[in-house]
Amino acid sequence: MILLYSEKFLDVDLPQVVPICDVHDPRLIPLVGEDLHCLHNALKKATRGVVLKTAKRLWVGLARELRPDLTIYVWGAAVRGRNIVPIRGAEEYRGYGVYYVKNREGLKLLVGKSVAGLLLDARHFDPHLTELVVKGRVSCGCERCSLVERLLCNPYREVEVL
Repeated sequence: MILLYSEKFLDVDLPQVVPICDVHDPRLIPLVGEDLHCLHNALKKATRGVVLKTAKRLWVGLARELRPDLTIYVWGAAVRGRNIVPIRGAEEYRGYGVYYVKNREGLKLLVGKSVAGLLLDARHFDPHLTELVVKGRVSCGCERCSLVERLLCNPYREVEVL
């Protein structure tokens, strides 16, 4: 699972984590802080999940109570549970899970490790190239590359000239 984190909506087909309260596109996953009104609006309209940026379990419990069917990604607190997925930084690897990767150096820390998903910062990863890598349209020099390794390699596309 690859998610993109950006400050604004990007025109790619990947799920995107954006700091907004009102979801207007099914690709968007709202990033919400400790704001009750924003959390309520995001939970009402979200389809893929909500990223809750908090260190307090109270907010996680509230979000879970309002939408028990929705996946809640928690960025900042080590909380696990049904439909609750913690997001950790790449430098604090603790086993299988979802990791926030700010740049390529952070991605190098995850090579050879088991990850459930990556939250890539769109400021340091080209969203369109990332989309091509995820869809398998980019070749890499290694055999049986993991997704992390494919994101790290210098990809090239084969172009057929007619």
